[in-house]
Amino acid sequence: MRSLLACLSIVLVSCGGATRPAAPLFPSSVGGWKLRQSSDLPPGAIPEPIGRLGVRRAATAGYEGAGTFKVEIYEMTSSAAALEAEQTWRPVADTVAFHRESRFTVIHWENAARASVSEFVREMQKRSD
Repeated sequence: MRSLLACLSIVLVSCGGATRPAAPLFPSSVGGWKLRQSSDLPPGAIPEPIGRLGVRRAATAGYEGAGTFKVEIYEMTSSAAALEAEQTWRPVADTVAFHRESRFTVIHWENAARASVSEFVREMQKRSD
């Protein structure tokens, strides 16, 4: 009986160790904008109102093209948490926030025309699906 349990334990441990790497949060380009840099956000950099809702992972990226865009994506533990993050988000100048499924996205722009902002946001929303 002991050897059977030992064999089952080995099989379970060896099967459980194979995890798929997480899909990238940021595309290399969004319309005419190119990804310039991206990095994970450490837990201390996540705003407290978002962190308390449950974040699986968070990252930030910079895009350049017709204007400069800084994007933060928070992969929440549920779609309900992402919705709550959007509903409780306080508006900030030159910034838009939205959620899709379990992702809450914040986009801040500089030196971008209104049409460029609309196009960039629309493209990011499509890629969040």
